[in-house]
Amino acid sequence: MDTTGTIASFSSTPMTRFSIGGDVYGVQDASTSYSLTNPDPQTLRFQVQQGDHAWYDSSSVDRSEVSAAVNIPGGTPLNLNYQFMLEANGPNGSFTNTADGWFIVGQMHNDDNASGVGTSPPFAIQLVGDHLQVVARYVQPGQDPSNGAGNVQMLTLWTDPNPIQTGVYNNIQIQADVSNTGGGYLKVSINGTQVVNYSGPLGYGVGTNWEYGIYRSTAPETVAVDYRNMTLLTGSSATVTSPSTPTQPTTPTTTTTPTTVTSPTTIVAPAVAQDTASPAAAIAAPAAAAATADPGVLAAMGMAPTSGWSTPAAGATTASVPSPDFSRFGFDTGTLATGAPQTTGWWGDQGTAASGWGDQGAAATSQASSSFALLNQYLAGGSGGANGGMIAVAMSGTAWTQNSFLTKPQS
Repeated sequence: MDTTGTIASFSSTPMTRFSIGGDVYGVQDASTSYSLTNPDPQTLRFQVQQGDHAWYDSSSVDRSEVSAAVNIPGGTPLNLNYQFMLEANGPNGSFTNTADGWFIVGQMHNDDNASGVGTSPPFAIQLVGDHLQVVARYVQPGQDPSNGAGNVQMLTLWTDPNPIQTGVYNNIQIQADVSNTGGGYLKVSINGTQVVNYSGPLGYGVGTNWEYGIYRSTAPETVAVDYRNMTLLTGSSATVTSPSTPTQPTTPTTTTTPTTVTSPTTIVAPAVAQDTASPAAAIAAPAAAAATADPGVLAAMGMAPTSGWSTPAAGATTASVPSPDFSRFGFDTGTLATGAPQTTGWWGDQGTAASGWGDQGAAATSQASSSFALLNQYLAGGSGGANGGMIAVAMSGTAWTQNSFLTKPQS
C-alpha cells in the first residue's frame, strides 16, 4: 500500500523491479537511455519515440510504462492520487499528438492471466489529440472480455473541452471499485474538480493492477510525460467514513443570557429642582434615579420597566449621570443632554388644551398659591424640620379642588 510516493531502488532496465511507496513495480520499456528516468525521489519521467516498444509488443505500438506487480482483487475499493505533466513537443510550447488509435497515460490493467484472454483496460486516462479523456469498460458476468468477442461495453465518461496545458502539473485523484457484479464505481477529479462520477458495472470480474507512463499506437512525434507523488490505497484505507447524520453540539449555539444582572449597590438620585412646568413632562427624582438603574434593580424595587413607558422630555439636570444607557427601556438617548439645566417645569401654564389638562386658568394658580401659603404658615410654627411624606395633596375635577392633609412635623 503506497502512502508516500517515494521511489527506491530505481531501475530503468526492462523486466527489472523497483518500489514506489513500498509497492513493487516492473519496468516495461524499450531499454533506451531516455525511456524511463528518475529526476528526483518522487518523480518518474517517461519518453517514447516512434518504434520504442517493450519486448512483448509488436511494432505497431510505442511503450514506456511501469506496472504494479501485485493485483488488486475485484470488488476492492481503491484510492489513487498523483500529479501528471505533459511536456511540450511542438512550436511555442504546444503539444502534438497524431496517434490515430490510442494514447494511454494511465490505466487500470486487467489480470489477463485470470481472464485467459488479452483485454483492453477496465478504465484509463488517455489523450485524444491534445485533450484528456476518461474511458471505462465492462462485460456482463460470465461473458468473454476479449475485444474480438464483441461483449465489451465501452463508456467515454469525460473528454476535456480544453486542450491540455504543457509544462503544468495536474492533480489527479481516482476512486474506484472494479466490479461487474454490483457495487462498481469510478470517480475522477482533476485539479479539485470532479469530472467523472460513474456508478455501475466496471471491469471483467477479475483482479486489476495499476500501470502508468506512455502506451500509444505508434506515431512519428516524440512525447514525454512526468509523474510525481503517486500514492495508492486499497480496501478500508481507501474509504473515508463519514457519520450518517451531523454530530449535534453539546451546548446551545445561541448566546446564553446571564440569570443575574449585576447592579450598582447604591443608586444616586440626581438633584431635581421643583419647577413650574407641566406634570406630564416632569421627571420626579426617585423615578429618574430608578431609570438609570439596571433592570434587575428596578424589578427588586417593584418598578420593572414596561413597553408603555413614554419618552422623557429633553434636557437633563446638572447632576445627571453622564451618558447613561437608556436604550434598554426604549428611551431615545439622543434627546438626553449631559450637562444642560433642566428646562421642563412642574406646574407652568395649564391654560391650553394642548397640554392635556384642559383649560384650568387662574383657578389652578390660585389654589396652588393658597396651599403653599398655608404650608409655610404651618411649618413656621412647628418644632422641628419637615421631611418627605408629611404632605399629601389630592386634586380632582375641572375646578381643581384641593384637599391638604398635614401631619405634625417630626422632632
